[in-house]
Amino acid sequence: MILLQWLRRWQKANIPMRPGRAALNWTVATSVGLLFILVATLGSQAQTIPSAEHLIWQLPGDLAAYRDVPFAPGELLVGFHGEAGMRSTEGLFATVAATAIERLDLRGLDGSTGDAGIAGYLLAVPPGTEWATMEQLLQAPAVAFVTPNWLVYAATAKQQTEPTDAAADATAARDDAAVAIAQPEAPFLINDPKYEDAQWYLQRINASRAWALAYAADGFAGAFTEVQVAIVDSGIDVNHPEFRTRLLPGYNYLSPGASPVDDYGHGTHVAGLLGAVANNATGIAGVAPKIKIDARKVLNSQGSGTISNVSKAIRDAADAGAAIINLSLESSAPNPTMEAAVDYAYNKGALLIAAAGNFYPAPVSWPAAYDQVFAIAATNYSDKHATYSNAGPEVDLAAPGGERALSILSTWPGAVKCRDNTATLPQSDYCTSEGTSMAAAVVSGAAALIKSVRPDLNADQIRELLRATATPLTEGSTLVGSGRLDLHAALRTILASKLQLSTTSFVNRLPVGAAPYTVTLRLDNPSLQSLTWQATLLTGQSWVRVNQAMSNTLSSTVAYGDPSYVSLTITPTQLTTGTYIASVRVDQLKADNSFLSTFVDISLAIGLDQTKYFFIPLVVQGQPVPITTPTFQWEVPSNPANRAIHGMTDSSDIGIALPFTFTLRHKSYTSAHISSEGFVNFPDASLSSTLPNQCMPNLAQPAQAIYGWWANLNPGAAGARVSTFQPTTDRFVIEFENVPQVGVAPATLLSFQIVLYRNGNIALNYRDVPTQGVMPMVTIGVEARDGLFYNQVACNNGTTQVGYTPSPRQTLTFNAQEDIY
Repeated sequence: MILLQWLRRWQKANIPMRPGRAALNWTVATSVGLLFILVATLGSQAQTIPSAEHLIWQLPGDLAAYRDVPFAPGELLVGFHGEAGMRSTEGLFATVAATAIERLDLRGLDGSTGDAGIAGYLLAVPPGTEWATMEQLLQAPAVAFVTPNWLVYAATAKQQTEPTDAAADATAARDDAAVAIAQPEAPFLINDPKYEDAQWYLQRINASRAWALAYAADGFAGAFTEVQVAIVDSGIDVNHPEFRTRLLPGYNYLSPGASPVDDYGHGTHVAGLLGAVANNATGIAGVAPKIKIDARKVLNSQGSGTISNVSKAIRDAADAGAAIINLSLESSAPNPTMEAAVDYAYNKGALLIAAAGNFYPAPVSWPAAYDQVFAIAATNYSDKHATYSNAGPEVDLAAPGGERALSILSTWPGAVKCRDNTATLPQSDYCTSEGTSMAAAVVSGAAALIKSVRPDLNADQIRELLRATATPLTEGSTLVGSGRLDLHAALRTILASKLQLSTTSFVNRLPVGAAPYTVTLRLDNPSLQSLTWQATLLTGQSWVRVNQAMSNTLSSTVAYGDPSYVSLTITPTQLTTGTYIASVRVDQLKADNSFLSTFVDISLAIGLDQTKYFFIPLVVQGQPVPITTPTFQWEVPSNPANRAIHGMTDSSDIGIALPFTFTLRHKSYTSAHISSEGFVNFPDASLSSTLPNQCMPNLAQPAQAIYGWWANLNPGAAGARVSTFQPTTDRFVIEFENVPQVGVAPATLLSFQIVLYRNGNIALNYRDVPTQGVMPMVTIGVEARDGLFYNQVACNNGTTQVGYTPSPRQTLTFNAQEDIY
């Protein structure tokens, strides 16, 4: 029978069935009763099982083409060639652990009013085995057809009765039922060739994620205002390709009327950190995406200048419209001329940013020591106070300044001796240096980026923003101020708040008398600015209850990394056959005290004929099935004997040799270390401590690792196993199977795989993991190169929760050279 005929006949099969779905096991005992029903129903229609061409319908083409089509997990629709056909498959049903849930009415299957002698049933099989079970059933002569229980959705708009209370006038936002699922971060790629290996300082301040947010459609959408930045220094290389279209005329205070040519190198180095053009496939990337550089030359070829020229340059820069004035220079004493210039520029609205000085343990130098100036200390590669960086209570913030072993690469003018390698560069190029000058320049670039996306912010607000969002360090405030600059956190804080819901629909179909169950709605906010929300149950109070609430209303606040949860108990036990709908209105309080409302539907079909209600999507363990079923792959060894079992216990680890050289973010490894806490780190090096899990970036050990499920796991529990094997020569698998997470209720046995590919790619396969509710303590993702590059899927470290944990039967894939960013 061709597909179109079959579909038309299927549409006619809408005769009501008995309410509910009582599970009938395919055992000898219970099948007797079931066969009695079949005999009474089919009468003399029992057919002889065909010996060949037994399928009356099958999916066109290859089954693999349908694996991403959404279906009800654990459910198959099967037709048998009559009573004899059903009986003959009992042994196969026991093998595949199938259970008959409902009898299917197949009248019309013959093209008229009959069922063509086909006995149809809805079968339940273990979730995750659907396709394998299908393939076995399709080979059985007694089977006429078999398909997944596809999810079908109504093509009409939802109807919603609005409440008549004060919030009825709120703006209503209603989306199609979508479910948030685990997924890797979308990388923001940098094509400047020196970025990956030399610009560790940008990676330390989370610049790539700040840029991603700045350009993202749901971030700042690349809406940059041009920002003018004055660099009071030794001038600039006006011919350097990194500054094309970005230079203002500037001014030369040593030779008025001449171009501010840099004959010392320092000013050009500072300028590159601020504003070298990113993603021009040349050299390095600067912090700020859209600036005009106003170079004001006050330092000579030996790197010295005068207070008077510096003071004039500060005033002139302010008069010329500079929003930011970078002062990567220092004086050991205050003076009224410079102080007056600082006051003038400050009162003109400029943000003055200065280096703290490079003679520790000396106090903070001038002009950084002035209250009106943003004083910047330096940190090293390891996020520690740089040994040379001056200290004192005036220090506001720290940023990477480097040290000689791992210094700061930036632009450098031709015909000028390079600071670190003492060689004179024949043409415009790049050179390393270190100091609080570099740290100040990085902060000036960050301030310019902030100003470009939020031009309404004044100097004091930007200064306080960068202080408030800094990453805390272990050293005191006199050394590092409020901490190390975190540009991503700063942008997250000024991003507009928006309430995001994990789903807008909880739907289920149940038999009469079904037991109560709980669903959980998660509320997120992409901004670090907290917003206030309120959830109100509008209808259905008799069978829906808001947990942890005195009434049917719950309210709280939510910010990035600090989600809220609304738990609902649904009690269908006393509901009779029919459909039931309830709604939860979630209100976001906006800045103007108005409300933005979103409605979450709760729908039940109790005891109804499923052939009439295919449009109702399924809820599994209280969670909606994703509209797009995630892809899934579970590796198995080509030969079971090739699996190596590792006898691991709680809080243990083991070193292994890799079967091929594995490259993670362009760094090669031939050995690795498996931790009992659910991750593998590189290279093979024992860890002194693996708990608690940390969110990324994680500068502490393991620093370069693949976190399958980094948590407090116990692979030494009964039935648990950690093993490794090679399914093919191009990949290597580290498998955790039936491993419990310590201290998590209800207890869940985790089964997941970390797959290393010879070409450097990575897959994380999840067979058995908790369904989404409140996230357990866990970190999932990949981290490389001492935490400089990473891709964090999800993390809950007790204080921060971001992302979603994978669903059962989901695979996450990473390109280790691009997705780890």
